[in-house]
Amino acid sequence: MERTARFISHLAAPALLVSLLLLSLPLREPGVSWGSALLATVFTTGLPWIALLLARRAGRVSDIHVTRREQRWPLLVFCLVSIAAGLGLLAWTGAPAAVMREVLLVLAGLIVTGAVTLWWKISIHAAVAAFVFFTAGAGVPWGAHAAAAGLVLVCWTRVRLNHHTPSQVAAGSLVGLAVSLAGWFLTA
Repeated sequence: MERTARFISHLAAPALLVSLLLLSLPLREPGVSWGSALLATVFTTGLPWIALLLARRAGRVSDIHVTRREQRWPLLVFCLVSIAAGLGLLAWTGAPAAVMREVLLVLAGLIVTGAVTLWWKISIHAAVAAFVFFTAGAGVPWGAHAAAAGLVLVCWTRVRLNHHTPSQVAAGSLVGLAVSLAGWFLTA
Protein backbone atom coordinates (compact mmCIF):
# COMPACT_ATOMS: atom_id res chain seq x y z
CA MET A 1 0.00 0.00 0.00
CA GLU A 2 2.85 2.37 0.73
CA ARG A 3 4.20 2.01 -2.79
CA THR A 4 0.79 2.87 -4.22
CA ALA A 5 0.48 5.83 -1.88
CA ARG A 6 3.91 7.12 -2.91
CA PHE A 7 3.04 6.76 -6.62
CA ILE A 8 -0.27 8.63 -6.22
CA SER A 9 1.45 11.28 -4.12
CA HIS A 10 3.97 11.89 -6.91
CA LEU A 11 1.18 12.09 -9.49
CA ALA A 12 -0.61 14.62 -7.28
CA ALA A 13 2.45 16.82 -6.80
CA PRO A 14 1.25 20.43 -6.51
CA ALA A 15 3.41 21.69 -9.37
CA LEU A 16 2.13 18.98 -11.70
CA LEU A 17 -1.53 19.54 -10.82
CA VAL A 18 -1.33 23.32 -11.20
CA SER A 19 0.60 22.94 -14.46
CA LEU A 20 -2.12 20.69 -15.88
CA LEU A 21 -4.82 23.10 -14.72
CA LEU A 22 -3.15 26.12 -16.31
CA LEU A 23 -2.27 24.28 -19.51
CA SER A 24 -5.90 23.16 -19.84
CA LEU A 25 -7.18 26.74 -19.78
CA PRO A 26 -7.54 26.98 -23.59
CA LEU A 27 -9.74 23.89 -23.46
CA ARG A 28 -11.87 25.20 -20.59
CA GLU A 29 -12.10 28.92 -21.35
CA PRO A 30 -12.98 30.42 -24.72
CA GLY A 31 -10.53 33.03 -25.95
CA VAL A 32 -7.53 31.78 -23.98
CA SER A 33 -4.52 31.16 -26.19
CA TRP A 34 -1.99 28.39 -25.69
CA GLY A 35 0.71 31.08 -25.45
CA SER A 36 -0.96 32.75 -22.45
CA ALA A 37 -1.51 29.38 -20.78
CA LEU A 38 2.11 28.41 -21.36
CA LEU A 39 3.44 31.75 -20.06
CA ALA A 40 1.29 31.40 -16.95
CA THR A 41 2.57 27.86 -16.41
CA VAL A 42 6.24 28.79 -16.82
CA PHE A 43 6.11 31.43 -14.09
CA THR A 44 3.56 29.76 -11.80
CA THR A 45 5.03 26.27 -11.69
CA GLY A 46 7.90 25.87 -14.16
CA LEU A 47 10.45 28.20 -12.60
CA PRO A 48 9.47 27.21 -9.03
CA TRP A 49 9.88 23.53 -10.00
CA ILE A 50 13.37 24.22 -11.32
CA ALA A 51 14.17 26.08 -8.08
CA LEU A 52 12.94 23.08 -6.09
CA LEU A 53 15.09 20.67 -8.09
CA LEU A 54 18.13 22.89 -7.60
CA ALA A 55 17.42 23.17 -3.85
CA ARG A 56 17.09 19.41 -3.63
CA ARG A 57 20.35 18.90 -5.49
CA ALA A 58 22.12 21.39 -3.20
CA GLY A 59 20.74 19.62 -0.12
CA ARG A 60 18.62 22.57 1.05
CA VAL A 61 15.50 20.40 1.06
CA SER A 62 15.30 16.82 2.24
CA ASP A 63 12.86 15.57 -0.38
CA ILE A 64 11.02 16.64 -3.52
CA HIS A 65 7.76 17.20 -1.61
CA VAL A 66 9.47 19.42 1.00
CA THR A 67 7.87 17.55 3.88
CA ARG A 68 9.95 19.39 6.47
CA ARG A 69 8.00 22.57 7.25
CA GLU A 70 11.05 24.69 8.06
CA GLN A 71 12.47 24.05 4.58
CA ARG A 72 9.40 25.41 2.80
CA TRP A 73 9.59 29.16 3.28
CA PRO A 74 12.51 29.98 0.91
CA LEU A 75 10.77 28.08 -1.89
CA LEU A 76 7.43 29.72 -1.09
CA VAL A 77 9.07 33.16 -1.30
CA PHE A 78 10.60 32.21 -4.66
CA CYS A 79 7.17 31.05 -5.85
CA LEU A 80 5.61 34.36 -4.80
CA VAL A 81 8.24 36.33 -6.71
CA SER A 82 7.98 34.12 -9.78
CA ILE A 83 4.18 34.27 -9.87
CA ALA A 84 4.22 38.05 -9.37
CA ALA A 85 6.67 38.41 -12.27
CA GLY A 86 4.48 36.13 -14.37
CA LEU A 87 1.40 38.19 -13.56
CA GLY A 88 3.27 41.30 -14.65
CA LEU A 89 4.21 39.70 -17.96
CA LEU A 90 0.70 38.35 -18.47
CA ALA A 91 -0.78 41.81 -17.88
CA TRP A 92 1.80 43.38 -20.18
CA THR A 93 0.99 40.92 -22.96
CA GLY A 94 -2.76 41.42 -22.53
CA ALA A 95 -3.56 37.93 -21.29
CA PRO A 96 -7.29 37.18 -20.97
CA ALA A 97 -9.02 37.72 -17.64
CA ALA A 98 -9.48 33.95 -17.20
CA VAL A 99 -5.70 33.43 -17.16
CA MET A 100 -5.12 36.31 -14.76
CA ARG A 101 -7.91 35.07 -12.48
CA GLU A 102 -6.59 31.51 -12.33
CA VAL A 103 -3.02 32.62 -11.58
CA LEU A 104 -4.30 35.05 -8.94
CA LEU A 105 -6.25 32.21 -7.33
CA VAL A 106 -3.10 30.07 -7.25
CA LEU A 107 -1.29 33.01 -5.66
CA ALA A 108 -4.05 33.42 -3.07
CA GLY A 109 -3.81 29.76 -2.13
CA LEU A 110 -0.04 30.03 -1.91
CA ILE A 111 -0.27 33.05 0.38
CA VAL A 112 -2.73 31.33 2.72
CA THR A 113 -0.89 27.99 2.88
CA GLY A 114 2.45 29.80 3.09
CA ALA A 115 1.27 31.88 6.04
CA VAL A 116 -0.10 28.82 7.83
CA THR A 117 3.00 26.76 7.17
CA LEU A 118 5.11 29.30 9.07
CA TRP A 119 3.68 27.93 12.33
CA TRP A 120 1.92 24.70 11.39
CA LYS A 121 2.46 22.04 8.73
CA ILE A 122 -0.61 22.35 6.52
CA SER A 123 -0.87 19.96 3.58
CA ILE A 124 -0.10 21.88 0.41
CA HIS A 125 -0.75 18.67 -1.56
CA ALA A 126 -4.32 18.61 -0.20
CA ALA A 127 -4.84 22.34 -0.75
CA VAL A 128 -3.69 22.20 -4.35
CA ALA A 129 -5.59 18.98 -5.08
CA ALA A 130 -8.82 20.49 -3.72
CA PHE A 131 -8.34 23.67 -5.72
CA VAL A 132 -7.37 21.95 -8.97
CA PHE A 133 -9.90 19.12 -8.83
CA PHE A 134 -12.87 21.31 -7.92
CA THR A 135 -11.87 24.07 -10.35
CA ALA A 136 -11.43 21.63 -13.23
CA GLY A 137 -14.62 19.77 -12.29
CA ALA A 138 -16.81 22.88 -12.10
CA GLY A 139 -19.68 22.69 -14.55
CA VAL A 140 -18.82 19.15 -15.61
CA PRO A 141 -21.41 16.42 -14.94
CA TRP A 142 -20.27 14.50 -11.89
CA GLY A 143 -17.29 16.86 -11.66
CA ALA A 144 -17.76 17.54 -7.96
CA HIS A 145 -18.05 13.82 -7.23
CA ALA A 146 -14.88 13.03 -9.16
CA ALA A 147 -13.11 15.97 -7.48
CA ALA A 148 -14.13 14.75 -4.02
CA ALA A 149 -12.97 11.21 -4.79
CA GLY A 150 -9.63 12.46 -6.11
CA LEU A 151 -9.16 14.67 -3.08
CA VAL A 152 -9.89 11.82 -0.66
CA LEU A 153 -7.30 9.71 -2.47
CA VAL A 154 -4.64 12.45 -2.26
CA CYS A 155 -5.38 13.03 1.44
CA TRP A 156 -5.14 9.31 2.11
CA THR A 157 -1.69 9.16 0.48
CA ARG A 158 -0.33 12.02 2.55
CA VAL A 159 -1.55 10.46 5.81
CA ARG A 160 -0.54 6.93 4.77
CA LEU A 161 3.01 8.12 4.05
CA ASN A 162 3.13 9.83 7.46
CA HIS A 163 3.78 13.19 5.79
CA HIS A 164 0.67 14.74 7.36
CA THR A 165 -1.94 14.18 10.02
CA PRO A 166 -5.64 13.99 9.21
CA SER A 167 -6.11 17.52 10.54
CA GLN A 168 -3.34 18.85 8.29
CA VAL A 169 -4.89 17.35 5.15
CA ALA A 170 -8.35 18.51 6.24
CA ALA A 171 -7.09 22.07 6.71
CA GLY A 172 -5.33 22.00 3.35
CA SER A 173 -8.47 20.67 1.69
CA LEU A 174 -10.55 23.47 3.19
CA VAL A 175 -8.12 26.12 1.95
CA GLY A 176 -8.11 24.67 -1.56
CA LEU A 177 -11.88 24.36 -1.63
CA ALA A 178 -12.27 27.96 -0.40
CA VAL A 179 -9.96 29.25 -3.13
CA SER A 180 -11.82 27.21 -5.76
CA LEU A 181 -15.16 28.58 -4.54
CA ALA A 182 -13.75 32.11 -4.64
CA GLY A 183 -12.87 31.53 -8.28
CA TRP A 184 -16.34 30.24 -8.99
CA PHE A 185 -17.92 33.33 -7.40
CA LEU A 186 -15.60 35.61 -9.37
CA THR A 187 -16.84 34.12 -12.64
CA ALA A 188 -20.52 33.93 -11.70
